Amino acid sequence: MDEGWVGVMTLDELRERRSTRVMLGDDPVMLYRDGERIFAIGNRCTHQGAPLDRGPVRVSGAFATVTCQVHGSMFRLDDGAVARGPAQAPVPAYETRVTDGIVELRPRS
Repeated sequence: MDEGWVGVMTLDELRERRSTRVMLGDDPVMLYRDGERIFAIGNRCTHQGAPLDRGPVRVSGAFATVTCQVHGSMFRLDDGAVARGPAQAPVPAYETRVTDGIVELRPRS
C-alpha cells in the first residue's frame, strides 16, 4: 500500500461492462469497467442503503450512471454525485489505477 492505494482484485477478474462489488476495508464499493476506464463508487444508495451493483449502468460517452433498483435514484460513476433523486446525498467516489495487473483504489480527497 502506498499513498493510500489498496489492491482489491486483478484486472482480469474485473469483467467488462459488469458491476462488481468489492470491499475496501469495511466499505462496500461498486466497480465498473468500460474499456480502459474503471469507475469506483460506494455501493450503498444514500436514500435507503440498497446495493447499487444490482442496478442498471448506462454509459454514454463521458457520462456514466448507475440507477438504484429500489427507488430509482441515479448516481454518476465518475464522482458519485446524485443525477436524479430521491437520494439527496452523493455516494463516496474512489480514484482507480491498475498496477502490475492489480486494480487499486483510494478514497478521493
